[in-house]
Amino acid sequence: MAGISLTEQLNPMAQTFRVVERQGSVLTGVGLFFSSAPTAIQDDLPIIIELRPVVNGGNPSSQEFIPGTRVTATAAQIRTVANTTFSDATEYKFSFREPVYVPGNTEMAIVAYTAAPASQYKVFAGTLGEYKLPNSNSVKVTHQLDAGVFFQSSNGTAWSKDQNTDIAFKVYRAIFTNNINTARVRIPTPPVKALTESLYTENLVKYPSDPIILTSGADSAQVIHPSHGFLPGDTVYLTGLDSATAYGGVFGSSIVGHRTVTKADPYGYTFVMDSSADSSGRFGNNIVKATEQYVINDMILSLPRYEPIHTEIYATGNFITHKSFGGTETQKVRTNNVAVNIGQATRLKDPHVVQSTENEPADSSAAYFDITLKTNDKYVAPSIKINAGSLAVISNFIDYQDSASEDINLDGDSDRNVLSTITHVAETNADGGTTASKHISIPFVLEDDATSIRIIMDAIRPHGSDFSVWYRTNQTASSTRISEINWTEFSKTINPPNKSNYSQNERSHFTRQYEFNVFDIPSFDEYQIKITFNSTRSSNVPIIKNLRTLATV
Repeated sequence: MAGISLTEQLNPMAQTFRVVERQGSVLTGVGLFFSSAPTAIQDDLPIIIELRPVVNGGNPSSQEFIPGTRVTATAAQIRTVANTTFSDATEYKFSFREPVYVPGNTEMAIVAYTAAPASQYKVFAGTLGEYKLPNSNSVKVTHQLDAGVFFQSSNGTAWSKDQNTDIAFKVYRAIFTNNINTARVRIPTPPVKALTESLYTENLVKYPSDPIILTSGADSAQVIHPSHGFLPGDTVYLTGLDSATAYGGVFGSSIVGHRTVTKADPYGYTFVMDSSADSSGRFGNNIVKATEQYVINDMILSLPRYEPIHTEIYATGNFITHKSFGGTETQKVRTNNVAVNIGQATRLKDPHVVQSTENEPADSSAAYFDITLKTNDKYVAPSIKINAGSLAVISNFIDYQDSASEDINLDGDSDRNVLSTITHVAETNADGGTTASKHISIPFVLEDDATSIRIIMDAIRPHGSDFSVWYRTNQTASSTRISEINWTEFSKTINPPNKSNYSQNERSHFTRQYEFNVFDIPSFDEYQIKITFNSTRSSNVPIIKNLRTLATV
């Protein structure tokens, strides 16, 4: 075997090989055999190796390498032997930073380069027709690798193939002694959030930016914080206000810090201050921040992974139960081993929550996933990239409201509670009511006057949910704008099945057509439609599609 020199960094060498196993292999490193290295030990002149994919008809990639396979060795680390004493024991093993799965029948390239002057590093290589060892006339190289080619490059981009030479190398693969393992991945607690980022829009009118509302003579503060995820009894942590500054006669120290939620609806919550306000007002502008919680109705767990044949990856979720606004679910109970479809939407039967730090259970058993990796082949195993994973959480912004001061039971149905809002506004109100979930159309302008409106839609109405349809009309020549006119609710002229026809577990597969009509109303040439959605189980929400509106004489 002769010694082949590794030239400068822009002039690498490469040796290709093929993973022939049908199921692939998990590679852990490569071994090279050196006949020389720099005599002066210089750590700034290392040798670098990496695995690269083979592209463009068999050439090593000029730039792309396999993450985790780039390994550096200094001259001091390299073992060298004289060219006349080559043996398996003389290799230097480059261990990858992480195991790398290579699919079956895939060609890869070992690429090596250095910043050291030419001929400082040399590796053993065999050339067809030459003797296996210099100064020996005993045995010649009579055949080459079944699948592998040696390459050199003069510029790091273009590769020159040498069909008669191969370097001496080893490829190491993993052997797995356990056929199943589980990784536990905790869902991080939600961060503190600036409340101005949560301000919502209603009828295209943005609410004032001050999120803290105080009322003269009251010791209760209201916080505008849509989709906060808190329920009465939870703890919220607020920051931003100056402790020594008075806001409405109340020092900031009485507002910020850990506060217990006394009442909550989809838009915000209240808590008791250390003293009462002596004037009403809104405060905080864009400086107030607060903790929040993520309510989970649906989720998508994305997790980059390799799942070779003979292997399996599956996930289960472990969460804390939550309560819908107006619902009767039992909150703060652990639900374990919920099957989760990696990369696909997973719907939870009942709402769950990713809690803030202040509300986590005493044993710190927060929400987490168990990712199970299983193999039936000792040479391959599935793998996941936890740091590249993500979780998309869908929280349905929906409630079931009533103007009553206390939660009441609806129609004798034990799992339908009506929510008492912090400040209730009826949906008849021109400026919009406080129902959390709604669709409001643009105003429709007609060429001719009409006296009737017909609404047709396909809809899904799971158990415990409902929707209502509203309208308002106007003459475009009127001095009153349509946005100033109150809403009127349609009555259902084609009624859907009674609530007794619905089961607890009914989902989106159950669709019916609904029709709403109003006849012989004062003539109009402008009208607008609103649909409000209600549910006492936020995981079971009504859905509409194929909405049609007709205005007729």
